[in-house]
Amino acid sequence: MTAQTLPITPPDGWTLDNLPSDLPKHTELIRGVLVMSPQKTWHMAIIRMLDRLLRDQAPDEYVIFREMAVKRSLRSAPEPDLSIVRASAFDWDKSVYLPADVLLAAEVISPESEERDREEKPLLYASMGIPSFWLIERGPELAPIVNEHQLYGGGYRLMHTHIGHLKTEIPFPIDIPLEAPKP
Repeated sequence: MTAQTLPITPPDGWTLDNLPSDLPKHTELIRGVLVMSPQKTWHMAIIRMLDRLLRDQAPDEYVIFREMAVKRSLRSAPEPDLSIVRASAFDWDKSVYLPADVLLAAEVISPESEERDREEKPLLYASMGIPSFWLIERGPELAPIVNEHQLYGGGYRLMHTHIGHLKTEIPFPIDIPLEAPKP
């Protein structure tokens, strides 16, 4: 197995206009710097599980994405683990979506990205005006715990911590069990 490396950062940093097309998977543009986060099996299993369950319940006006970039600026386009986007913005040829089209950004915490997911990502998403943010962490017996936040006064406020079951009306009625993923 060959280790993947990131290209050398240009003197003025990376932008959406000068990004190489052959970046390794799970590479994000944050403040002009490329950030790569290798992902653990639990992390990917939770993303896959929630993606499937959300797709099953999403009305036609919404699209569920995994790891699609959201443009904050030319120098920042973070990729939420999961996002809920207005279907009217969907385009097969897009690789970056506008914040106004994103209704929810979700991050699944892993050891290698915990600080970024808890501290940096909520600030970025709030600065873009994304109305809802979920921070998903590993609970007992591998079941996910979903911390549901809503944008309030320029930052996110914790509205509910969902353990064992996620039931919310935002951005659409969602009712899913929060169980340990299956291999």
